[in-house]
Formats: sequence, C-alpha cells, structure tokens
Amino acid sequence: MTRHFEFVLALALLAGAVYPAKSMAQQPEEEQQLNKDASPDIEEAEMLLKELEDLVKKEVMAGNNSIDDHMAGLFGKRTWSPVNFRDPNVALGRSTYQSSTGHGGVSARAVDGNRSPHWGHNSCTHTNEEKDPWWYVDLGRHVTVDHVTIVNRRDCSERITPFDVHVGSSTDVARNRRCGGHHHFPPTETEKVVNCGGLGGRYVGIRLPGRRRILTLCEVEVYASPNLALGKPTSQSNVELNGFASRATDGCRDPYWGSQCCTHTPAEADPWLQVDLGRSVRVQWVVIMNRADCCRERLNPFAVHIGNNARVVQNPRCGGHHTIPAGKDKDAINCNGMRGRYVGIRLPGYGRILTVCEVEVYAGTVTKRTSEVRETEEKGCGEHEEGQSWVGDEEEHNCNCDAGEEFCYKVECGDDGEKKPIKGEEGMWTCEETEETEETAREFPEKTMENGMEDYKE
Repeated sequence: MTRHFEFVLALALLAGAVYPAKSMAQQPEEEQQLNKDASPDIEEAEMLLKELEDLVKKEVMAGNNSIDDHMAGLFGKRTWSPVNFRDPNVALGRSTYQSSTGHGGVSARAVDGNRSPHWGHNSCTHTNEEKDPWWYVDLGRHVTVDHVTIVNRRDCSERITPFDVHVGSSTDVARNRRCGGHHHFPPTETEKVVNCGGLGGRYVGIRLPGRRRILTLCEVEVYASPNLALGKPTSQSNVELNGFASRATDGCRDPYWGSQCCTHTPAEADPWLQVDLGRSVRVQWVVIMNRADCCRERLNPFAVHIGNNARVVQNPRCGGHHTIPAGKDKDAINCNGMRGRYVGIRLPGYGRILTVCEVEVYAGTVTKRTSEVRETEEKGCGEHEEGQSWVGDEEEHNCNCDAGEEFCYKVECGDDGEKKPIKGEEGMWTCEETEETEETAREFPEKTMENGMEDYKE
C-alpha cells in the first residue's frame, strides 16, 4: 500500500468507528425516530463517511492496491471493481442497492445479464411491501444517460406501474432528477425503454411512488449512447405472418411474438434483414434481440454485415458467424468501429427463418477531441466538407473522425482491444478482417419452404 492510501484508509476506519453508518431503511422504526430527533449532524457524518469510502475506492483503482474480504467488509457489501465498460449496457455487473429485500430477491439480479421475466428463474429482484420502495445502480463514475431499459415480471406485471426513473449524483434516489414523469408499463409487454435525454449522473435509480408498493425488477440496462437504428428504414428478404422488417427498429424490445414486436421471414435460403442508418457511421456495437417464447435456435448461426452497399452480402462481415448463447435472448456484437450506412443480419444456409425482435446500433466510445486530429485545429469536424474523413496524425491515437461529428473515435480491435488496427483502403484505421474457416462455416440440409413450414405454429 502507498502511504497516501494508508492515511485515507485510516481516516475512513476512524470515521466508521466514531459513527457506524447504517442506512435508515435497514433500521427499526424506533431507531429511525431517535436518529431523526437526535441531530442533523448524523446526516453530515454519513456523507463524510461516504466521501471517504469513495476516496479509498479511487486509491484502490489508481494504485492497484488490494483489499482482502475482511477489510472490504468494514465498508459494507459493496463490490469494488475498476470501471471498464465492455458492453453498450454500462450497468451490467455494477454494484446495486435497494430499500429492502424480500423472498431472496437481491438487488444484484437486476444487472446480472439474466433477462428472464420469470420469478422461478432467479432473475428478478424483490423488496418488501413498503412506502416508496427504490433500487439503484452505481455506474462507478459520472455518465450521460441516453436511455434506460427495464425488464418487468410477466406475472405480477401490474406492480411496477406507475414508476419513476432517476439519474444523478446522490445515493438518495428521490433527490436525483427524473427521466420524464411517471411511467406506465404496457400490460402486454415485458420491456420498457425510458428516454433520459442525456441526464448525467453516477447513480440510476427506479422508485415506486406510493404506499404499500413492492418493487420487482428482472433487469435494468443503462445506455450512454443513443440507438442509431431507432426508427430508421428497414428491409428484409421476405415477410411471413405479418412480421414486417420495421418491427426491428420500432423501439419495442419485447421478445414474445404476441407483443407484435418481432420480424419474421418464411423458410428460405439466406434470409436477411437490413437497417439503413441514413449515413455512414462508425459502428461499435450491434445489439440483437432474439425471441424468447420459442424458436430461439432459428437465429443461430447468423452474420452481421456493415458497409455502404445496399446489398447485405456485399458488405464486410463483423467477425465470423455468431450465435446467441442458450438461455439468452440478447447479444451485443462488438464491431470495433466498422464503418457503413447499412447494418444487416443474414442467416447462411437453406430453409432458414429469420426472426429478430429488435436491432440496435451504437457508435464507438468518444475518446479524443478533434484538436488531436490532423487539419482540425480549432475548427471542429463540422467545418469539413460532407463526405470527408481523416485520421489522427499519431499512430497511437488510432483515431478516426467522421464528417459532421464533433469528436473522433478510437478504433479498438479484438475482444479486449489487444489487436493493433491497420490502415484500410481509404487510409482510415480499421480492424483486419477475420478469415472464414471450415470451423466457422456451417452447412444446412436443403429443405423446401413447404417442408420447412409444415409443422410451424406460433
């Protein structure tokens, strides 16, 4: 440990000894009343202790100091880990808290990646019946929140309505700003997307206003970037059972066919669906929502194509053939900043049926100001002619700047950014294409459309 770290830790331990912090929600009613009557200094003591804990946490992250389980226990049941957003959902795996816990529905279930809306799958949180129950996630640092997605229980679905979403810098959920007013969950849907319009904060919370409420959440996802595919024009190879391509970008993520949120093609060779983003952009993530009620295996394997050609198969592939793991209805494909106007999904093989419930596209993480990019000094990207692109003048930047955008984007290759980018044909930073091998290719037996649909039922 560094001496500075030891000093900060000693202060935190001393503050904890003078005033052992305990949340009001966890105290008996008699103690709560005594604390309210005792002194306003208690609240200040709690705030001081929280600041000291945060300072210790920063020291741990900065200096790679280690804390054993016993010492971590002195500060409560927080999970301390460096902030490393490797998914467009920045809440995944972060520390969580809630007003109370009932029936074993711990708060961490809302960010564990298990999106099942069924209580029996151990995927949902649960509070006791109480006044104004709340839940929040600690993102680890200040984040500008574009939207929040909530997965509700399919049984007891009415409990969550109405609900509020709060974003801010306070661990007291109600003190933070609300994303709009009171929100209502459609009775036929298990997912709800709440637009936060760029509210900033470290904490994102859900609160149920009113008496005798029970808060249950099966997953909460927080996105710092807008979904570039939302509302954009779509097309697909063919349509079956009114599963129109436009359902893939309508903002409805519900993975159940009856909600009329999913696309559908007939059984055919190499079916495809494509989103027209309207302009060429750098794509970091493509999020695919698969069906959850049945037929999940239909989507595997699939290919993601990104480029400027209106024909899906003519555009470069993002990686090889992808599969969504068993038991999952969502996957985030890292496309490492590939550039293109069109994002397409294609199923290679005969007798394939393409069904997706939503396709979302997210740009790369903003990492460099335009002042670090050649010929942009004090100008900004918007002052260049339409269609121009340029790169950082130093190789270590790996930074591309697109026309009409204020920031340039760092290109990271490989699952963990371990591969070095290369200069593509246009002189822009890009990732080397992964060659298709026999292991990634998969042949499907030829099957006529009539035979493929013979036993098909929704």
